[in-house]
Amino acid sequence: MNTSLESLQSAIAPFRIRLLEHRLYSELRDLEDLQRFMEHHVFAVWDFMSLLKALQRELTCVDVPWVPRGDAAVRTLINQIVLGEESDTGLDGKPCSHFELYLQAMEEAGASTDAMRQFLDRLEPSLPLALSTFAPPCARRFVGSTFELIQRGQLHAIAASFTFGREDLIPEMFGELVNRLNAQFPGRVETLRYYLDRHIALDGDEHGDMGREMVARLCGEDPLRWKEATAAAVSALGNRLAFWDAIADALEAAKAGAPASV
Repeated sequence: MNTSLESLQSAIAPFRIRLLEHRLYSELRDLEDLQRFMEHHVFAVWDFMSLLKALQRELTCVDVPWVPRGDAAVRTLINQIVLGEESDTGLDGKPCSHFELYLQAMEEAGASTDAMRQFLDRLEPSLPLALSTFAPPCARRFVGSTFELIQRGQLHAIAASFTFGREDLIPEMFGELVNRLNAQFPGRVETLRYYLDRHIALDGDEHGDMGREMVARLCGEDPLRWKEATAAAVSALGNRLAFWDAIADALEAAKAGAPASV
């Protein structure tokens, strides 16, 4: 393995462990808890797609007239990831993105999609206004940090955030919870189970490998780029930890019957 990539992965390892062992998962005990989680987490699912499209926009040509742009190997990697994430198939066999699949899973589980759908309707002309109006504060902070990264335009840093801050950070115990709820509430979390199978399996295997290769190619032999990529990966995981902390706080507050401003 590339020694610079090994160093990056060593730097983020403690953050990954903290995320995989986060107290949030022990707070998810019933269907109502899952609904609240999904109503927050859906903003991270949308955020992930935005990172992906930011990379595709800059690493490939999406203009007319077309011209070849950048490293052909990197173009291939990002387009293959886009195909899997944006043009997969749902549980019903119909085409859909993983984001749309997650919305279907929310509706099936009884989670509200109203805030996200209103957010999507109001994205233009102002993302900050849409976030402040419809997103929970913790989701607003999480998405805001992502778009600050996108606006800085360092592709190697964006690629590192995308590759190492992925949904494969949801541990196996989350899948066990979904399986238990599926047995307890038949037909309420089937789509979520399918989403986890499709999305996390791809992220952990094919897309994870592709993402790491993309980061390596974008950083090359440049020590500064590797330093910036590492910082971006650490920042992405730190932001995810803060997001998980806030959702766990919201779940605890709900159980205590107290309002939570997260």
